[in-house]
Amino acid sequence: MKNTIKFLTVAMLLSAGAVFAQGYSSIEYSDEHNRATNADNIKGALVAGIKDGARDYSIKLETGQAKLGNGSITDGAEVRVRQSFGTFYVGGRLGERITSSKHFSHYALDVGTKIPLSNGFTGDIGGRYRNAFETSNNYETTRGHVAVSYAVTKKDSVAVRWSRTWKDEEKDAWRLQYSRSF
Repeated sequence: MKNTIKFLTVAMLLSAGAVFAQGYSSIEYSDEHNRATNADNIKGALVAGIKDGARDYSIKLETGQAKLGNGSITDGAEVRVRQSFGTFYVGGRLGERITSSKHFSHYALDVGTKIPLSNGFTGDIGGRYRNAFETSNNYETTRGHVAVSYAVTKKDSVAVRWSRTWKDEEKDAWRLQYSRSF
């Protein structure tokens, strides 16, 4: 319970910071299926960020569990930078993964393209390479994704994403996201 209160406090502070900085905040819900173990997992995340021209700076906090209120909890935090080049983007992340038995630092590299579709819809196709700095943590993964977002208003958007992860994590995941720009 103490960790939940700490997580919610930090999440509220991040959201408030995004408001004052004229940035954005996103709420994410993911449903994951591990192809290797046949286990399911749910995950929630909060992202707060600032866009500066073609560059995006953000912080992401996430927590996951096999079933809400049942099973071990895995938490994570990341700082992220993404640079856009027209429709293409490249990004980097540094993060910390925390479980009941261990915690470790990791990095990730992202590449992709965002494609305007029509009437407020945008497609996103991309990939990510991630690994722990200490490779004995078995966290090396490659992920591909495809997503569609819809701009509900000039400041609000919703998105759905499907992704597949290979190597140390064999997962398929669906993610729903709501974003608000300030």
